[in-house]
Amino acid sequence: MRNRARRVVRRAGCLCACAALCAWAHAAPEKEMVATGEAAVRGEGPDAMLRAKEEATDRAQRRAIEQGVGAIVDSETMVENFQLIDDKVLSQVKGYVTGFEVVKDNNGEDGVYRVTIRARVALAQLEKDVRALNIIRAKKKNPRVMVLIREFFEDPVYGADFQKGGAVAQTAVEKELLRLDFPLVDRGQMDEVNERDAQTAFSDPARAAALGKRFGAEVVIVGEATSAQMDRSSPHGVAVYHCDAQVSAKAVKTDTARIIASESVTSGRVVKGGRSTAAKEALRVAGEKLASAMRDRIVESWRSESFNTVSIQIIASGATNDRRRALEKDLAAVRGVRAVSERSWTNGVLELDAEVDGAIWGDFDRLLETLPGVAVTLKGKTPNRVECSLGDKAAAPAGVKPE
Repeated sequence: MRNRARRVVRRAGCLCACAALCAWAHAAPEKEMVATGEAAVRGEGPDAMLRAKEEATDRAQRRAIEQGVGAIVDSETMVENFQLIDDKVLSQVKGYVTGFEVVKDNNGEDGVYRVTIRARVALAQLEKDVRALNIIRAKKKNPRVMVLIREFFEDPVYGADFQKGGAVAQTAVEKELLRLDFPLVDRGQMDEVNERDAQTAFSDPARAAALGKRFGAEVVIVGEATSAQMDRSSPHGVAVYHCDAQVSAKAVKTDTARIIASESVTSGRVVKGGRSTAAKEALRVAGEKLASAMRDRIVESWRSESFNTVSIQIIASGATNDRRRALEKDLAAVRGVRAVSERSWTNGVLELDAEVDGAIWGDFDRLLETLPGVAVTLKGKTPNRVECSLGDKAAAPAGVKPE
């Protein structure tokens, strides 16, 4: 009787497990994705062509996984909750792409290998991993943001600088970013920023970057906001003011001074009983619109870097002509480095821009130290900038082959 009871229990357990498995498979089936990957053909001969094909195919699979993310997480959720796919997830191609077939292959024409595949992506594990990660902040090292917006009221009688607007639009931007868990620079720390600094920062990205760096921010949002009186009416003998506000802003990376977002928004007509009340309400509405637009642009920039390529600035001292050439040659041969551009070489200081895949971004500094043709010593690092010095590689001992 006991054996029979055990068999019944086991059978019931198997049925439950099968039912759960079927439900799981039904909830997140495989889905076909068509995706294209590209890779530069570096060198000549069949080996160079094979390496380029493998790299292009790998990127196509990664693109297919990215499309899979879009199929399971709506764009609003991806932006507002930062639940984007990480390179740790993308690197697990075999775990998500259960099979694929090549539908187009250009065989490396014009020095660029391009492969289009039809891939079967298993959405179940992908969905679990995507929703379990707070990707962007972890990927970008939880970057701090500084917001600095100059604000003014305009008045038809007193002129453009009738009264400083205070921090209405800035507060609206900060509140939206804080709601989304962006770490912000404390406004109290910025009391020493003078009017001239704030004014020049808006028109000069390099000044904006220097200002943000002074307060430990990785991204600085600088802008100008103006609230203007459009009309005044007196329905039923009560004065009513019509105001409109415009806010323009840029988001600048502080380590490279590169603009990653630029937006200009208006509040639309705002009607209130008092002139100051209407002006401030217009600034608040415009500030909220700006925060939403800037948020999307900044996150899209980070998302693109995580999925695709990141621009890294390399500042190398001790750069003789031989070391300069060796560094550029070594970088060009690294898998995952898509382009190397020399910006300047003056007085032994070399400045390069390297476009690298997001997959190697986090380890790029360590990768530099392992280059075969030149000795690289790190001197400083930020998310998109590496400072180093160059030296000659030590000669291998006699009888020992270099690696």
